[in-house]
Amino acid sequence: MMFRKRSKKKLFEAVFLSSFLFSSNDFINNLNIIGENHSHFSIHVSPDKFSLAISNSNYSALSILDDKIFSKVTIVDINAFECKWSPDSKKILVMRSNYNDRKRKNSLIVLNKNGEVQHTVIDFTDKKVFPVGWTGENTFHFLLDNQLVTSNLKGERFEWDFPLLYAIENKLYKKVNESESKLIFEANDMILNLSYSKNALLVAFEVYGDQTLIIKNDSLIIHDIKNGFYPKISPDGTLIAFMTLEDDGYQINKGDIYVWNSLTRNIIPAANSSEKIEMNPHWIENDLIYFIDFENGSLNSAEVKLK
Repeated sequence: MMFRKRSKKKLFEAVFLSSFLFSSNDFINNLNIIGENHSHFSIHVSPDKFSLAISNSNYSALSILDDKIFSKVTIVDINAFECKWSPDSKKILVMRSNYNDRKRKNSLIVLNKNGEVQHTVIDFTDKKVFPVGWTGENTFHFLLDNQLVTSNLKGERFEWDFPLLYAIENKLYKKVNESESKLIFEANDMILNLSYSKNALLVAFEVYGDQTLIIKNDSLIIHDIKNGFYPKISPDGTLIAFMTLEDDGYQINKGDIYVWNSLTRNIIPAANSSEKIEMNPHWIENDLIYFIDFENGSLNSAEVKLK
């Protein structure tokens, strides 16, 4: 979802990351991320949990960092919206977008961990392009004008190591084999921010203008998250982190993060400080979440303690 930028406040050009704990717990790293007009970030955690890809609020800047490197992607026209890490955490599927004669052109590329172009999937086209995800170390999927396309970086047989779910407008699909997809759910409006467990048995997503829905075992529809956004499922597939936001009619002035437990269907607070506007949660471990403070763009962590 898109947010209004905060007014009457000088936005940080340098964002300080403090207490930066990766899942290995063997270091705390303080980093400076240099950016322009950052009001909040989007976080993309690699599957091995040792690398992050962080973008600015309009997805026009992308930085890749871990405990040893910090790389700001210098590629022109980068569009980091919904970029996707490969299962081996060595590659990122990401778009490029530009405007010529008031027409948007889209491209799709694969970056390595240093932010360098490893492969151009689609050169600039006026067709709609959207990265969907990976089902193997070299097999990835994307939408081209709302049609699913599957490709392999090495030109080899497609890998299906993981299930694949994807949304086209208001319809949610599950890929069941190389030639067939199964319609799982049809919403009243556009499906946004899709998240699902590794076995695809727990699924969560927003419906535009409505609420966040949960689907268990391809059939059970759960409406427990009434006013939450941006659902993210934990690595073990049992918990869903989400955020709640409030505004004064002009700008966001409150944000909190909660966790829904699929075993008990209880909701507990994970981060609800009055000093921060907490948003955009991402799981590092089953008991650790990273999130953004919208006040200053800083990266923060919260420990999840189930009651």
